[in-house]
Amino acid sequence: MQATDSSKKSERYASDNLLQINCVDLLLGMYVFELDCAWSKTPFPMGGFHLKNSEDIEILAKYCKKVVIDTNKGAAPRKGRQSQLTILSSARRAAPESGDIKIDRDAYPVTRTVKQQIDKAHRLHLTLKADFSQQAQAVRRGEQMNLQPLEKSIKGIVDSLIANPQTHIWLLNTDAAERVDTDYCVRAAIWAATLARQIGMTPHSMEVLCLGTLLADIGMQLLPERLVNKRGPFRKKEFLAYRKHVDFGAELIAQYPDLDDRVAGIVRGHHERQDGLGFPRQLRGKQIPVLARFANLAYCFERLLRSNGLGPAMPPAKALTKLYKQRSLKFPEQLVVELIHVLGTYPVGSLVQLSSGEVGLVLEQNQSERLSPKLAVLSDENRRLRKEPVLVDLSNQGKSKTERIIVSSYQSKNVAKRLGSGKDIDARNYTLSFFGKRIGLGPLTIRL
Repeated sequence: MQATDSSKKSERYASDNLLQINCVDLLLGMYVFELDCAWSKTPFPMGGFHLKNSEDIEILAKYCKKVVIDTNKGAAPRKGRQSQLTILSSARRAAPESGDIKIDRDAYPVTRTVKQQIDKAHRLHLTLKADFSQQAQAVRRGEQMNLQPLEKSIKGIVDSLIANPQTHIWLLNTDAAERVDTDYCVRAAIWAATLARQIGMTPHSMEVLCLGTLLADIGMQLLPERLVNKRGPFRKKEFLAYRKHVDFGAELIAQYPDLDDRVAGIVRGHHERQDGLGFPRQLRGKQIPVLARFANLAYCFERLLRSNGLGPAMPPAKALTKLYKQRSLKFPEQLVVELIHVLGTYPVGSLVQLSSGEVGLVLEQNQSERLSPKLAVLSDENRRLRKEPVLVDLSNQGKSKTERIIVSSYQSKNVAKRLGSGKDIDARNYTLSFFGKRIGLGPLTIRL
């Protein structure tokens, strides 16, 4: 419980067992007694809790800078740890400011349910992927792109995002479509637009951002196929050649003078980093175009979600944790925080492992208890797929015989392969599930 009287608060901190420490100094086994923010804004139980795993520490650090620990109930800090600086924290302090981006989380109220728009949104995803693949092939053949169908699909996606962003977060996390080489550009564009909706960006600017992010890597189509299909780290000469895709992309975009100038800024700046270690111009902080910062974060998030030879694919929650560690170095901190806020600690469409041993699929966020979403429990305690999923609200389990809490994210072993017979635990088996029975055909479809 937070103290409202400052004199009582100071007296309480004087107790030998109560210590205020920075979140960077937290250790497993500590008992968190008080936060420097309102408990209601965090996913943790009011009144205190133990830090049971590394994810608890990482999630807590997203909400607080300092906490009070009780050493009578949990582990004590290491001696001298608070005076030490890690290389990462030193680099973060040295990184330049990015300039505040105006944020209005309440700009767009949710006006439609996921069930009401999922079929249309799904068609828009598939259409944009197919159209962009065609335009990328045209570039590789040396032909002009036709941007009109791309812009039409983007407008539909932005309208749908404004109505309810969770629809598109679900679709991206349960995407069952066979991947082609350009799909990651479409997915990054939608992630960027989702973040833009979260901060209250105007619909027109969201469309510009979505198109610019979609076209950011179009210059890749002019590179040799061995570089485009490269898996694993680049050699020095390969990396120097790879970097040229930014210049190639800028030259392609210059052929369309009617495009918003910010599209070119995204293409030129989507590989720049907050600390100046990006390319091609080593821009820092405020020097990087605002929309390019969104695109960079979206591409990096998407890269973490898929396996490309540089490392294993990550579940969304772990990818968000890694982005948070890179805040102020690769990306502005406020954008990372807002991405975490809109996706949630465990995003819809992601798999989680429960204390019961079962695996669940996140169906809906709980805004008041972020660690207790609504789930579809897909497996039994031995991870054998159930014949019928069990729907559970972790924030309201009543007198259930099995008390379930989320232990960690769960990653399907089949994530980098094609879907099997449907008997594996994979979120991609449930893209259009759990939203009622579909009746009708094509655009006339409704769900009951």
